[in-house]
Amino acid sequence: MLKNFSPKSLGINGRQSELIELALTYGFRSMDIDMYELLRRSQRTSADDAAKFLRAALGEGMGRLEAIGGFPLEIDMDADDDAFTSQVGALHPLTELAADLGVTRAYIMLPASTDRLPYHEYFENQQTRLGQIAEVLGAKDIQLGVGFNAEKKLAKDKQFDFVRNVEGLIAIVKAVGNPQVGYVIDTWDWVVGDGGMDQLSEIAGSEIVAVRLGTVAEDADPANLTRADRVLPTLEGTLNHVSVVKQLASAGFEGPISPSASPMRYKGQTRENTVKEAQEAIDAICTEAGVEVKPLPMDLIEDIPVEPTPVA
Repeated sequence: MLKNFSPKSLGINGRQSELIELALTYGFRSMDIDMYELLRRSQRTSADDAAKFLRAALGEGMGRLEAIGGFPLEIDMDADDDAFTSQVGALHPLTELAADLGVTRAYIMLPASTDRLPYHEYFENQQTRLGQIAEVLGAKDIQLGVGFNAEKKLAKDKQFDFVRNVEGLIAIVKAVGNPQVGYVIDTWDWVVGDGGMDQLSEIAGSEIVAVRLGTVAEDADPANLTRADRVLPTLEGTLNHVSVVKQLASAGFEGPISPSASPMRYKGQTRENTVKEAQEAIDAICTEAGVEVKPLPMDLIEDIPVEPTPVA
C-alpha cells in the first residue's frame, strides 16, 4: 500500500510545490494531483515545465515520492449527452499527459440523485457512461475508481434517488464488467452507506483503485450526516480502521491509501497542522495493522524548485 497524500480529501489548497513539500515532509509515499491544472499549465508553457516540481519529487530513496496516487476526473456524470460527450473527449490530452507521468489511476463520483431518469433506467445510463470513460482511460492503462456520496440529505430539487449505499456501488461496478473499472473505498461513505467488513472482504485487492480513511464525527446527527461530519480516521469506531487495513493487506491491495477529513472540522489551524495530524492518524492505523510505516524525513526537501508566487 502507498501512504497517499490527497489534498482534496483534506480540503487543502496551495501551489503545486507547496503541496509536494507537505507530502514529502510528512512521509507520504505518493500524492494525488490536479491533472486538469497540470494540463492547463502544459498548454501555456510545456509539459516538461508544468511537471518539473513533480518530476523533482519522484525518485528513489528517503524523502521522495514513489508514485503519483491518481487524479479526480472533472466529468459531470449527470450532464446532458452533449456536455458529457464533450467532457469525455477532453480526456484524450489529459490521459496523454498522465501516461507520460506514469499515472495509473483516476477517480470519479456517481451522482447521488438526478432529475433525468428513474433508478433502473438511470442505472443503465451510468453503466454505459462509466464504460465509455474506462475505454478512454484504459487505452493509457489508467484504472477508473468509482465512488459514491452517502450523505443522508438528497441534493436539492432532485426528483430521483440514485446510488447512495455500498450495495448500489457494488452493483454498478459489477455491471460495467470492465477490469479497468474498480472501487474507491471511502470508509466514511462505507459506514454511512450501510457497508460492513463482510462486503469489503468480498472485494479483491485488484478491484480496489484507491482507499480513503475517514471517521464519522462523534457529535454528528446520524439522521442528517453530511460531508462536514467527517473527521480524521481513528483506530476504532463504527468501522475499525485497523481491521480495514489488515483486510486490504490480505486481499493484496497495493494502491494509495489516504487520510480524509472535512476542513470544517479543523478551522483555525494551519494546513501543516492538519497534514501532520492526518499523517499521525494513518501511521498509527497502519502500524497497529502490521503494515510497514517508513520514518519521516529529518529535514524539508531542499532540492524541489521554489514556485514563485503568481503576480496579481
